[in-house]
Amino acid sequence: MTNTNLHAENEGLSGFRELLGFTVTEWSPGRVVIDAPVLAHHLNRNGFVHGGVLTSLLDSASGLCGTFCPVPGNIRRCGTVSLATQFMSPVQDGVLRVVARQLSRGRKIFFTDAQVHCGDTLVATAQGSFRYILGGDNEEGVPASQ
Repeated sequence: MTNTNLHAENEGLSGFRELLGFTVTEWSPGRVVIDAPVLAHHLNRNGFVHGGVLTSLLDSASGLCGTFCPVPGNIRRCGTVSLATQFMSPVQDGVLRVVARQLSRGRKIFFTDAQVHCGDTLVATAQGSFRYILGGDNEEGVPASQ
């Protein structure tokens, strides 16, 4: 991963990404690691991280693991086709680490597996399928402005 693209990924935040509060800490072809500190607005009324937050983190990491782009200034895009999520352990605080890996890909669709840990605790897992969009199937990506 070029430092340019990693920096751009962490700086070009959408409103929802900003709400989730995650940072891409590792990114390479077929693999990504994101970290998100548990924030007060992530908690449900029982004081645990809401399942929607966990699902969104799993979805975000899964999409990123299939869209690594080695060309500085270019990006690859995808959309979620399906995401099956399993919740194992509730968590109230700490840093959530999501590791996602690409299992397989075709011309337009790729498949992923992802896990959320908080420390040594497995919090949730997901398996997904994603469709490349807007030139995302090109491994060299397209200019971010397109």
